[in-house]
Amino acid sequence: MRQLESEAVTVWRSMLLKHADLVDAIGARLRTEHGLIATEFDVLINIPPHSTIRHRDLVDEIVLSRSALSRLLRRLEQRGLIEQRSDDEDQRGICVELTEGGRVLREASAKTNAEVVDDAFALLDSADLTCLSEAVGRIRPAKTGE
Repeated sequence: MRQLESEAVTVWRSMLLKHADLVDAIGARLRTEHGLIATEFDVLINIPPHSTIRHRDLVDEIVLSRSALSRLLRRLEQRGLIEQRSDDEDQRGICVELTEGGRVLREASAKTNAEVVDDAFALLDSADLTCLSEAVGRIRPAKTGE
């Protein structure tokens, strides 16, 4: 019987499964310990802790559409975790910043995220991590339109 997948495809599938498991583990801890879903954490962690970020810049940092981000930001604002205001430099734009409660939650949830990731990578030593980082860095997906 002929092998249907290349070694690269087999490794890619393994990476996807590990990624899914890790995302699930992070999501479970964030829900349980902080009352956050993964996309809320993603937004909080991408807002600088002591400054503002433009809505249009934030959408470039996360995997959400503009409309989905707007809805999520409204929910976070209703929970008192962020504040939104008009951009002083461009009145059409919106700036987002963390409230004190948002900064506290951002820090605590970032610590939880790091704990889950560190636990997942616990069997890898420094040399393993360096090798993995270098190998992943050499993966070159084709750019759209190439």
